Amino acid sequence: MEVSQEKEVAAEAKSEKFQVMFEPSTLKLIDDWGFANRIRTRAEAIRQLIHKGLENSDKNAKGEASA
Repeated sequence: MEVSQEKEVAAEAKSEKFQVMFEPSTLKLIDDWGFANRIRTRAEAIRQLIHKGLENSDKNAKGEASA
């Protein structure tokens, strides 16, 4: 995600909530990734991981090499 897109996403109001269940091992991976990337909350780590996954999916669909 480009810096300008990241700022747009960060500025956008978070108004939708949903519940999701994870295995403890998946939560540990998320928490470890968040800690390594200096992300303050689990929710923010999950949001960023989702955005990164969607970005990679778009690149793969367009035939671009993934980072």
